[in-house]
Amino acid sequence: MGSSAHRRSSVAATGDALSAAERAEVRWGLDRVLLVHDREGARGGEHDLARALQRALRHLPVVMLHDRRLPGGALVDHLAVSPGGVTVIAGWSAADLPAPLTVECLRGIFGARAELLRDGARADRTALVGPVAARATLVRAVIDELAPVAAALCLVGEEDATPLRPLVVEGVVIGGPRTVAELAAREGDLHDYELAALVDLLDRALPPALA
Repeated sequence: MGSSAHRRSSVAATGDALSAAERAEVRWGLDRVLLVHDREGARGGEHDLARALQRALRHLPVVMLHDRRLPGGALVDHLAVSPGGVTVIAGWSAADLPAPLTVECLRGIFGARAELLRDGARADRTALVGPVAARATLVRAVIDELAPVAAALCLVGEEDATPLRPLVVEGVVIGGPRTVAELAAREGDLHDYELAALVDLLDRALPPALA
């Protein structure tokens, strides 16, 4: 039985009320989204990422929204909403990035600086983080100042290889599912009713791409 179904049956048996965060998870939780992925034939990598995040976020106060359409038509793969705010998550296959990944900092003569993401073959992979950062900016505009917004590039299959220490490029955290789950479940000041209201806002403003 899935986690959301388990919560519903537990409430029916005990008569206890769900918190606002739990009600939001029952309504928009990963169990329902994974059924949609199964029915619509989701891309294998995105399905793997959704399941990896589900495992890493189990029992944590995080509500997930998947495959949402942003203003302007861009798609966001995954949104995690927790007491610490919103996390915009995109996935990439770890097998496509020769290890180890490193961050190279470049400094200009007038103090300007830039960060490059390089793989083990020294190829520049910085272009991977730009779309994630851009989607985070769009989400910030949607929710205004209701909550902080973070961004992450989750490497699918990374947990099967040598663990990657978290990297940050242009404000985007790069790591495996556990690293991204820790970011998504970060502590914060949002109360459960504020978290539920934030999920409501995102659900209304960002329609499902599969609808």
